[in-house]
Amino acid sequence: MTSYVFKPRRRDRDGKSVPAKHYRGRFRLAGDYAVTEIALNTTDKQVAQKRLEEIVLEKEREREGLIAPKLQRVSAERPLLEHMVEYLKDLNTLGRDKEYIDRLETRIRRLITQCDWRLAMDITADRFTHWRTEQSDFAPKTLNDHLNAISSLLNWMVEKGRLIANPLKKVQKVDLRGRQAKRRAFTDEEFKKLLSVSNQNRSLIYLTAAYTGMRKGELIGLVWGDCYMEEERPYLAARAVTTKNAKDATIPLHPRLAAELLTVRPQDAKANDPVFPAMKDISHAIRRDIERAGIERIDAMGRKLDFHALRYTFATRLAREGTAQRTAQELMRHSDPKLTAQIYTDASQLPTFDAVKSLSWVDGKCDNEISNPPLIAPLSPDFWGPLQSRHGTVNHCDVSTKPVEDESDSLELAGAVANEKWRPHGDSNPGRWNENPVS
Repeated sequence: MTSYVFKPRRRDRDGKSVPAKHYRGRFRLAGDYAVTEIALNTTDKQVAQKRLEEIVLEKEREREGLIAPKLQRVSAERPLLEHMVEYLKDLNTLGRDKEYIDRLETRIRRLITQCDWRLAMDITADRFTHWRTEQSDFAPKTLNDHLNAISSLLNWMVEKGRLIANPLKKVQKVDLRGRQAKRRAFTDEEFKKLLSVSNQNRSLIYLTAAYTGMRKGELIGLVWGDCYMEEERPYLAARAVTTKNAKDATIPLHPRLAAELLTVRPQDAKANDPVFPAMKDISHAIRRDIERAGIERIDAMGRKLDFHALRYTFATRLAREGTAQRTAQELMRHSDPKLTAQIYTDASQLPTFDAVKSLSWVDGKCDNEISNPPLIAPLSPDFWGPLQSRHGTVNHCDVSTKPVEDESDSLELAGAVANEKWRPHGDSNPGRWNENPVS
């Protein structure tokens, strides 16, 4: 190991080499290849040597695992809320969605407050599971969202060297199978009712979402400069800054929808003016419109209707109209076709009965009228007939129920049974076997 203090030298105005005012230190621990240089911020040599010795001793203890690294020790003394603020700022710098960051902050703050976590060392798996058992009003997915939120903060602290490990890493998530609320698509009648109770602005928003499949965030960021309604093939340009996968996308427009947008576009509209300025409150507005229209928001299967259900409606209508699977996937902008077919398509609205009814019958005819004569004749009363066995014919319908009137009859029957022998071991038939069967 090497360590020493020194004053670096520099050139003055006359070109002479003069020492610096403050001392600096250099050291290299055993096994290191590089020399570390640090500022000691003192003009006294003895003070500088003492400070360097303390630094070297601290580094050696950290290397041997006797103490935690300095960053972890400092971070352990800082309030957990300060780490959260810096984490959210980092997410904002990385370009994460503001709504996503706000949701994270709400959930993390709730856990820190209700679990009484002031410092990182206060976080324990036992305290979190105890909090989770007390949340009777939260859905299973909401509980998992809270675990994901606090775990994202703790994992970030581990990556930055502020924490040794995530104390909630081994906490199991709540099983969502059969308990997760699912969405469904609006039926045609429900969608008409929704439009009838909403005003002009919301009706246009609902139509655009149901006929383009655009997400809420994409519609919020849509400006008139992104709308090309007067083209031969009208379309909307979804910019990468608004899309979920951060890629530019071209959204084909239904001609009737393009005409509706042209009608409401202001004469003095600028290219950067939002198309739907009332989008911020649309999640609450559509819930009120659903209730006003008398639509069942949550059906008997537990499936709900909300604004994102309009995207489900778009996918379901595509499937119902016979759109090719690959085309529907492209319109939905899904990377996995299973998302389009299994998640966003409401199978309960597919014409499954009509598809079966359209099949030609076994005789090759397509006439499906019930009045046509059946191919299979009615069964005769003696269809089942007598059952054949190894002992001959047995008619299960011919069972004698004549009671035993005399005791001698019972004795005779018992003797007949006693004189018979059971079949040899290994025979699969458990019935009685006569050693000298009658041929």
